[in-house]
Amino acid sequence: MSKRIPRGKTPSLIGGSNGKPSKISIQRGCKCYRCEDSLKNGKECIEIPQLGGSFTNKRRVCFECYEKILKQTQDDLDSLKELLPPIDSQL
Repeated sequence: MSKRIPRGKTPSLIGGSNGKPSKISIQRGCKCYRCEDSLKNGKECIEIPQLGGSFTNKRRVCFECYEKILKQTQDDLDSLKELLPPIDSQL
């Protein structure tokens, strides 16, 4: 099965609605929520909790999509760092 091209903007882990991602071993087949590629039993993937409700939903992503999410997060952090004034090197 060929991968579907993910739609929309790549999410960032900066949002307050996300918990700490973890690497898990898949017990039962599922799909990556971004590209809908099938994730097989016994393989590993990344699970990103979606906090904010009475229950914690966990979204599973393949490593390729997780790399894109990390890149977007780093880009967001870099743009936030640009807002800081320069620090004087002479103290």
